[in-house]
Amino acid sequence: MKTKLAFTVSALALTALAAPAVAQETIVTGGGTGMSISLSGQVNRGVLLTDDGQSTDSFFVDNDNSSTRFRILGQGDIGDTTIGFNIEVQAESNSTANVNQLEPNTDGDDFFSQRKLELFVENPRFGRLTLGQGDTASNGTSEVDLSGTSVVGYSGVSDQAGGILFTDSTTGALTTVNIGSAFTNLDGLSRQDRIRYDTPSFGGVTLGVSAGTDIYDVSANYSGTLGAFTVGGALAYAQNANNDDITNGSVSVLHTPTGLSLTLAAGEMDRDDPTDTRDTSFGYVKLGYQTNNMTSLGTSAFSVDYSNNDDVLEAGDDSTSYGLQFVQRLDAVGTDLYVGYRRYELDRPGANFNDIDTLLVGARVRF
Repeated sequence: MKTKLAFTVSALALTALAAPAVAQETIVTGGGTGMSISLSGQVNRGVLLTDDGQSTDSFFVDNDNSSTRFRILGQGDIGDTTIGFNIEVQAESNSTANVNQLEPNTDGDDFFSQRKLELFVENPRFGRLTLGQGDTASNGTSEVDLSGTSVVGYSGVSDQAGGILFTDSTTGALTTVNIGSAFTNLDGLSRQDRIRYDTPSFGGVTLGVSAGTDIYDVSANYSGTLGAFTVGGALAYAQNANNDDITNGSVSVLHTPTGLSLTLAAGEMDRDDPTDTRDTSFGYVKLGYQTNNMTSLGTSAFSVDYSNNDDVLEAGDDSTSYGLQFVQRLDAVGTDLYVGYRRYELDRPGANFNDIDTLLVGARVRF
């Protein structure tokens, strides 16, 4: 049996070597409906190292800063009008948002989940109308970032290690408070089932509005160049299902000749419940530098950031985070290699928490 198996494998290998090279076939085709179909996505895996003040741990993770996902996009034209759809699904095993000291291996709620299931109609004169689950108008408005390092660090600072639990600095015991519950970037209404409208671009400015069940929001976005500067910015107002008012925004400026960048983000939530005394707010600042002179493989990007959150989980909470990031792009293979260090601090009246240090090392491969 072993002789036959070895002979078969050898024959297959020789056949493969002798076969002429063929062009890669398209693996996604339309159903004869006139729609053009494309498949894209990414795989983002890493190793997360943590020190909670009592012990050090390591986790093999999916990076929740920019999770593993795939999408199928389709579109067809009727004159100047485009009709299309977007299906985007997340497949995130052992997410940095879920793993912790008690559960180092967990699929959590994000293992296989829908991100976008939507259809749209778009016209260059009248704008774009979208229906289904997808980004609300305010989603992403706290996250404009031109530093080139957002895959490992951006205004959503908790994504690097959201599931990790704080320890009590007096007793050394694990608490029930994790990083994800103590930090927020108040990024609007996230993704929802909604109807959304976006205007055409007017001098780089687009306006958006969306509404779902008991929710609505409006936004303004800008993208353009001002002399030697590339500029992106967004501002939004949203009301969630609890009738809380959220105002937030961000701006990022890249000086193209030097590669220096500055990113700012901020937001606040005004709660409708008069018994809830939390005055939740956040602020974020990042300094970045990117260059193409280190290697011919692609852009090398460095950044340092700072975030402060007030009253996220309980009234009186003061949450602070500092981070250092490095990303090396490999342009030829659509890959980002990255490493990011981050410290998390939580101060609460009547409680004592140890600081948490984290290091995330990994790679994102896009297709």
